[in-house]
Amino acid sequence: MPGTGYFDKYNNTYLSKGTETWSSYATWSAFTSWQGTPSSTLTYTTIVQDTGTVDWFNLLTEVQASLPVTTVIRAGTAVDSAGSIVSPTTTTIHPNTATVSAVYGRYFEADITLTQDSAGQAAPEIQSVDLRFNNRAETISKADIDTSTLTGSVGLRNLTFDINVGKIKNILTQAHAQSLGDSAQDNEVPLVLVDKSSTPVVLNIYDADSYGKRRRIDCRLDVQAQYLPLVSSDVNGNIREI
Repeated sequence: MPGTGYFDKYNNTYLSKGTETWSSYATWSAFTSWQGTPSSTLTYTTIVQDTGTVDWFNLLTEVQASLPVTTVIRAGTAVDSAGSIVSPTTTTIHPNTATVSAVYGRYFEADITLTQDSAGQAAPEIQSVDLRFNNRAETISKADIDTSTLTGSVGLRNLTFDINVGKIKNILTQAHAQSLGDSAQDNEVPLVLVDKSSTPVVLNIYDADSYGKRRRIDCRLDVQAQYLPLVSSDVNGNIREI
């Protein structure tokens, strides 16, 4: 079982190893416990899990442990011949993290770490670790947006929603047709390019009818977005969707 501890099969508990070495004992009579003095830090490493598809995921955890846990997630799109993740990205989530980022990949593993901050705390022990991966997107729509009312500058606008959303996976925009008239604005042809890697999403809006130069403009448009729910960690370090 990977990690820095050992599994007590009689109590179904993952425990930290003792800090003593053979040199710690001057006599056999001093050797009174197989467990010894537990180490103040315990890490359990999960097996590499294959979700079957490359996508954005919310990693959700439910850990039963004697102390709050910190989770380090490693994610990647491929594994090598030994089953290790190739060039993984790393995300660290501490207890009481208000916003936990979604992770991208197909293969995932996690380090679950407990640290005893004082002698008065319980020794690090893990009873169970449950990991789930959610890539089920929810949909939100927003109609008749006047982009000039959004923050940012002309043609470079920040798109926010009326509710808190997590990772935007897909987003579609539909610019409204401009009315035909005599003014220059009446004859603009809005072209909307979306930067969904930014938080919030950025709308790049150009007049496609400008000759010889890209000219930023504002317009009215409708938006439909697919997103993963917002995720946070609680006081014990468990990661859950809000």
